[in-house]
Amino acid sequence: SMDACRELEQKYGLAPADKKQRQEGLPLKAVRYEEGDIKHQIANVIRSIARDYHFQSLKEYEALLTIYNIGMEEVRGEAKGKPYQGLIYSALNDKGEKVGSLFKSSLFGKPVGIPALEKRIEKSAEIIKNKGLKERSKKVIASAMRSSKNRQDFEKTLEKQGMGVLFRINEQGRIYGVTFIDHEQKCVFNGSRLGKEFSANVFNDFFNGSGQKQEQSDHKAGQVFETFENVSRERENSDMGGIFDILPIETQEGEDFEAEALMRRLKKKKKKSIRRL
Repeated sequence: SMDACRELEQKYGLAPADKKQRQEGLPLKAVRYEEGDIKHQIANVIRSIARDYHFQSLKEYEALLTIYNIGMEEVRGEAKGKPYQGLIYSALNDKGEKVGSLFKSSLFGKPVGIPALEKRIEKSAEIIKNKGLKERSKKVIASAMRSSKNRQDFEKTLEKQGMGVLFRINEQGRIYGVTFIDHEQKCVFNGSRLGKEFSANVFNDFFNGSGQKQEQSDHKAGQVFETFENVSRERENSDMGGIFDILPIETQEGEDFEAEALMRRLKKKKKKSIRRL
């Protein structure tokens, strides 16, 4: 009977039981320009990402798309006296360069347009906060920092834990941006969003530094890991959660004053909100 056939197919992995299982079981596939039908390839990826992943800004969404060879740009302007705002998607080659045609978001449906993505961003922020999704990512990253001596080791260690990382590097080789993708939790985090200890400046010193600066970075990585090990259980259900609340403000050379100032503003804002209540 058909039921018996399906049982055998499922047992031995001969074929998925139905279309839904087949779609959900397959991992996302990076766009390949040479394979043709670019619009269809892009649609498969962006619709899945917009539905399944949590991101808190369009930049984080854009960073996630790049690992699937998809580019995204926000366009603003005015037509016939009326302002407009939209997104343009494109395929990228292995060098991150645009190839082929550009596609307006409207060609793929409302879920991948700005209004829907903004709602997704708002919802994602609530889910990440309420479920404490940052903590798992921070712990995995801190552990990888402690055990890795170079960027390649770091990336491989994260990959084994179901995480990816995207470094933005300038022509001089300096790391000026970092985004983490936690595929296990389907979350995207800009490094500085996780805390000062995961900012681009820290990773630039960690991987590109030498001598005393490298030793400081190694020591810092160990401190981050040990701190999580010692206090994560106590902080598990705390709303504070961020690494800013666990570690003291660094005063050594190379500190990120902008992040420090932002931290102070956020703390002041939080105190004011508490007083109003």
